[in-house]
Amino acid sequence: MEKTRKIRKNGRNRHGKSVSRTVVYAVAFTLMALYSLLVLYFFVYGILISLKQNQNVFLADQRNDTLFSLPNPPNFGNYLAAFTEWTNIDGKNSFLMMLWHSIWRTTSSSFLTWFTTALVCYVLVHYKSKFTNFLYVLGLFVSMLPLYGGQGAQWRLYHNLHLINSPAITVVSITLYGAHFFYMYAFWKGIDHSYAEAASIDGANHYQILFRVMLPQVLPSIIALFIMQFITAWNDYESTAAYMTEYPNLAYGTYAFSVMSSYAGNIPAYFAGVMLSLLPVLALFVAFQNTIMEKVYFGGLKG
Repeated sequence: MEKTRKIRKNGRNRHGKSVSRTVVYAVAFTLMALYSLLVLYFFVYGILISLKQNQNVFLADQRNDTLFSLPNPPNFGNYLAAFTEWTNIDGKNSFLMMLWHSIWRTTSSSFLTWFTTALVCYVLVHYKSKFTNFLYVLGLFVSMLPLYGGQGAQWRLYHNLHLINSPAITVVSITLYGAHFFYMYAFWKGIDHSYAEAASIDGANHYQILFRVMLPQVLPSIIALFIMQFITAWNDYESTAAYMTEYPNLAYGTYAFSVMSSYAGNIPAYFAGVMLSLLPVLALFVAFQNTIMEKVYFGGLKG
């Protein structure tokens, strides 16, 4: 009884958790729940429009302010129409072609970004020298330096290198600094260098230490960040509009078909295509959500 009084006197409940922490968790949960409901609302809204019978029904529901209503009967044929009607502005790339461009462009750029950054940060963390220290400090400076108005100069550089509308432009994904740089640097800092020393004593060379001993330990973290980068790159339409109009992805195709659908008069098919373009990244997130959300800890040698 006395113990219970002391716990309550110190502002804690019977489980030993502070009241302030409970309030903070409750507020955070409420905000996240409201945000999730808002996102879910727009997702359901898009599905309902994609199932409208035709353009006339869509316009009638729009006039009657009944767009958020279940179509009767739903027209799943709009999803088939998306494959045949979705084309780029020039009419050369179909939905399936833009899907293919999204896959190879997003996969290659995401892989190059994280793999090269992982290798560079490994050297900066585990091979200390004045030069590597300088590169790290330079990374801090560049990341804090605001850069504006460089789009024109960047386009000119890509043009002179013959990278405009070329698959070779994926090489620009090999970057060092940015948010991913600090993530990877922190991951490598969490790996005890004793692993490398033990492997070196057993006769492993530098490449064996990296690829067989050290890299597998941060692989879950790299996969999680790769998926996050993949989702971001999948929705990137600006780079396509600026540099890769001959290889349009679905994000750019969404804009292109939205312009055309205003004339073609098939808004339901447009929303059906939008829903289809979301499926790959949605499936990827569902499959790896535990990997993304999970925080990986490392430490200690196991004998």
